[in-house]
Amino acid sequence: MTANDQTIYLLRSQTTELFISLSMKYIILLAILTSCKSEPRKVVATHNEKDTVDQKSVKSSSTSVDLHDPFQTGKDTIRLNKAMDKIFKFPEVQDINNQIDRNSHGKHGVSFMVTDNFDGDTSYYLFEVGDNSHDRYMNIYDFLLEKKTGQIKAYDQLSDSIMTLKEWRKARNRN
Repeated sequence: MTANDQTIYLLRSQTTELFISLSMKYIILLAILTSCKSEPRKVVATHNEKDTVDQKSVKSSSTSVDLHDPFQTGKDTIRLNKAMDKIFKFPEVQDINNQIDRNSHGKHGVSFMVTDNFDGDTSYYLFEVGDNSHDRYMNIYDFLLEKKTGQIKAYDQLSDSIMTLKEWRKARNRN
């Protein structure tokens, strides 16, 4: 074997090793991504004593249909916007908004994340109020909109309890 042949052989073996190494990394990454579990959304069918064909089809395809998604159906969008406007006007939220605005030199303000349920309970909309001006979202307050009554409540993470706004403010002032 000549020096040229040895060089070509070494280059081919190094190329093959590099290819196998990269292939393994992509296979591992693909395995990780495909193994991630996502929970199906909860579906609540309309109340009716008799099962209709439509309800049976909704029940059987519960992972792809969400009857309460306000952004899909649009029926609760106005209600959610009104609640968000009210929450934004809370003095606690205004204080946080002003602080984020000052720290970001006017580039950011308070952020809202709205979810159709709270801890699996579909009788509430969850409004997470926080700061999204850095590398990650940081949740500061949780407010709940009760779907039946339209009443806005606060969720206190420390005591793991749902409170009226008055109770929540009183608890905050004690701390």
